[in-house]
Amino acid sequence: MTVNVLTLVFANDLKPHEVPLFRGAVINALENKHVLFHNHTEDNRLRYSYPLIQYKIHRGKACIVCIGPGTDAIGEFFASGHFDVVFGDRHERLQLQYVDPRRCNIQVWQQMFDYRIRRWTPLKSENYQSYQECTSLAEKCLLLESILRGNILSMGRGLGIEFDKEVKCSIKELDEPYLVSIKHVKLMCFNALFGCNVSLPSNIGLGKHASLNCGIITPVHNRKESE
Repeated sequence: MTVNVLTLVFANDLKPHEVPLFRGAVINALENKHVLFHNHTEDNRLRYSYPLIQYKIHRGKACIVCIGPGTDAIGEFFASGHFDVVFGDRHERLQLQYVDPRRCNIQVWQQMFDYRIRRWTPLKSENYQSYQECTSLAEKCLLLESILRGNILSMGRGLGIEFDKEVKCSIKELDEPYLVSIKHVKLMCFNALFGCNVSLPSNIGLGKHASLNCGIITPVHNRKESE
């Protein structure tokens, strides 16, 4: 399936702990608060689906990645004309630096592709204990591979993609986990190198808090991503 992916990079500096503030600033600028910007329904329930508008940092700059229907929704932000925003205690005027539109082919292939994933937060309360009980690196990798596969399937469902073949993931390198604070909660993060037989767009997020600069995917080698 071919999916539109639009990356917007702003001239404004942004630090990791400011990403939720950047998200809030964009949402507050919208008069008609489109659900894809904040993933909450009108009755304030969480939209349990893959986030199609993701707030990130790209080389130290504020960045928004829009996927599929998110590429249409972002037009509401620019139509609002509200570019004077507040990040915490500082005022900023958002200035668009460049736009990178792509058409990306997301599907299962016979060959495997290599990716790096950064700030990946795979562990929830129900699988954290399972991870802690693993007695070897091999066991930990098997568990994380299963979670990563689930993250990719979840992304596919959020985009209306039903993969016609088995999705395979293989973790090749796994750095030591580290803690990051997201919305004032400490979470265990991983950086890893993995192989997968699905072609994935660059810079999208996978897993928990994918909309907040987590689980960021970058390809290691050239592959069949764009047409």
